[in-house]
Amino acid sequence: MFEEILKNFTDIYAGQKPALISRAPGRVELIGGHTDYNQGFIIAAAIDKSCCVAAAKRSDNKICLYSQWAKAKHKFSLSANLSPAEKCQWANYARGVAAILLQEGFELNGANLYIQSEVPVGAGLSSSAALEAALAKAMIQISQFDCQTESVQLAKICQKAENVYANSPCGIMDQIVSVMAKKDNAILLDCRDLSLKFLPFDSKNCCIMIFDSKIQHEIAGSEYRKRRQSCEKARNALSKKFPHMKALRDADKSMLESVKEKIDSITFSRASHVIAENARVLTAADALSKNDMAQFGRLMNQSHCSARDLYEISCEQIDFLAEAVCRCDGSYGARISGGGFGGSVVALAKPEAAETISKNIKVAYERKFNLDCSIYLAHPSQGAKVVELK
Repeated sequence: MFEEILKNFTDIYAGQKPALISRAPGRVELIGGHTDYNQGFIIAAAIDKSCCVAAAKRSDNKICLYSQWAKAKHKFSLSANLSPAEKCQWANYARGVAAILLQEGFELNGANLYIQSEVPVGAGLSSSAALEAALAKAMIQISQFDCQTESVQLAKICQKAENVYANSPCGIMDQIVSVMAKKDNAILLDCRDLSLKFLPFDSKNCCIMIFDSKIQHEIAGSEYRKRRQSCEKARNALSKKFPHMKALRDADKSMLESVKEKIDSITFSRASHVIAENARVLTAADALSKNDMAQFGRLMNQSHCSARDLYEISCEQIDFLAEAVCRCDGSYGARISGGGFGGSVVALAKPEAAETISKNIKVAYERKFNLDCSIYLAHPSQGAKVVELK
């Protein structure tokens, strides 16, 4: 991939060579659906598919972008007061990252940037966070800004760029994982204080399988916002009775039952999912620490049922994939991954069963929906890093 990027960069920028390539991985959410913005817990891992940004200095204060995905260029002047571009939405991730870095006191140089990604867009694998993290790393490094950037600070900058410039109300999990992941480990993330616990993942005895439904999800859409609003309604009702409660993370099932008459049935269902999901994540972390993948898989199955029935973020294609994978020999469990309304199913399976599972699911999915299901085998990967080029 690096060789292709180097050639393409030289073609796009008239013979100029990049000084560095920044790469940041996508991520897969193993369990913890929609708990992040409720200050809850998540287990996730970076995947070995990345977004790369090649960079070379300019002599002015402009950022010039080329996106291999969009097949388009975009140029803007560096300013802390940059506004989102109305007609070039793919470029708003870079505009947002640059503006917020400047607002945070970073001194940025003009640069030519070439973006190429192997993280599928709309598959629930956080292609946007990978893009933001790779852009931020490249902009900082090419500017040789003499500042030790804390990884959490960088993740927050990337999250804010997506919230404000891409109009996407995502939580912090995607960016934290893309920036801070550790090879051969999953991450247990506490979304309240952003503390991490690395959980060794035994890839020799368990593999991560990702099934891309090809039904693209849209996190900025109205349904995602409605889920967040329901959680806020539930939190408000609970905090009136339990003043110490700051987020749904602080509630349990009995507390929610005690205010059932104060909230509508949809709000109750949404909150029930979040409260139970938080408990599942902590149980799953204990299972992973004991290398008990059978227990982890059962919890993934429960998580999917809850996301389907209580949070209502699944769809026919995703349900079909999750159920079909669970019926396969060698599968531990499967669930929807990411924001929902399409995207991917993530599963854990015995490595020796992965090839047979892949073939069976591909045939069944195409027969049912006349769609090709792209299937990836993933290993927990390293977070964002920069490679200097000579």
